[in-house]
Amino acid sequence: MNNFLKSGFLLGLGAAVAGKEKVDETIMKLVEKGNMTQAEADTIFDDFFKKGESKSGEWNKEFKEMARNQLTELGFVRREELDTVQAQLVLLREEISQLRNSGLNKEIDQVENGMENIPPGFSKDID
Repeated sequence: MNNFLKSGFLLGLGAAVAGKEKVDETIMKLVEKGNMTQAEADTIFDDFFKKGESKSGEWNKEFKEMARNQLTELGFVRREELDTVQAQLVLLREEISQLRNSGLNKEIDQVENGMENIPPGFSKDID
């Protein structure tokens, strides 16, 4: 899927570059023939440049959103979600350490030994 997205993006970029070159060439021919002044050509170039920047920003935003959605569909989590789980893990480790120090070592060891059998990637949230 990643190659498909990359190919589509590059195809669009290539078409945009080819289109820009064709417009530049046409405008320069009009200036050379005297059908348009250099000032008019510069204005047209500036307008195209501004529109191009605007569209580029829109495309980047749309591409990022599409990529984010694809990654979510594939099961990847956002950085914030990972940070939350890591913070919870730290708190649980601290809690286990406190329980060990409070004399409940035998019960904790039983729980930890049982957790060793849980496969990697297992989540209680899985349906």
